[in-house]
Amino acid sequence: MIKLDIRVKILILIIANILMFKMMSLNLHLIVAIVFTLYLGITSNARRMINFFLIYMFFTIYEMYFSHTITGKVIDSFLLLTTLMYKTLYFPLCAGVGLVSSSKVSELICFLRKLRLPKKVIIVLAVLYRFFPVLMTDYKLIRNSLRMKGIGVSRGYYLLHPFKFFEYVFVPYVITSTNIANELSVSCLCRGLDNEEIPTSYIKLKFRTQDYILMVLAIIGFSYIMFMR
Repeated sequence: MIKLDIRVKILILIIANILMFKMMSLNLHLIVAIVFTLYLGITSNARRMINFFLIYMFFTIYEMYFSHTITGKVIDSFLLLTTLMYKTLYFPLCAGVGLVSSSKVSELICFLRKLRLPKKVIIVLAVLYRFFPVLMTDYKLIRNSLRMKGIGVSRGYYLLHPFKFFEYVFVPYVITSTNIANELSVSCLCRGLDNEEIPTSYIKLKFRTQDYILMVLAIIGFSYIMFMR
């Protein structure tokens, strides 16, 4: 894993969100997807990178060779819609996961303070930044607790029993997410984010060689894709 400055990661996230709306050929989209997949690998971990890209390749292969060939129109329409959604969100998904999984909330707060944003905005963004990783951790805890009781052990269990998914997973998940939001808000306030005095921070944001290299490559690649015919 390569240590990158959070400002570079935010820049790449912005680029990914812009490229999400850019019309691309299938080959060009695949090349850009590989680049963002490698970025996810160097900022997060190899296992997550492989899982994301395997799903992307599954939808790409389906789109290229098997779309409109399935006899069931409902199934084919559902797969095409899922393919479109996943491939559209793939760039910001890789950039966002890479940002959240490799950066601390203190780095984000330090960056937002340098932008001189209002304290209320900083608190909201800090809570959102920590909300989804904690939510995923609690989701795994719910699944593990159900497996200890013999529920949802087999693969595809919740696909065969969708109502049990809502009863055993979704309802506790919603209640847990509400408690997490409240706890994170209280945590931010306890750390003094709403303090009116001039804040101090032991976090120092500094560009390194790899930051400059990646930033230049990202800007060059983005400019080429946006202005190419």
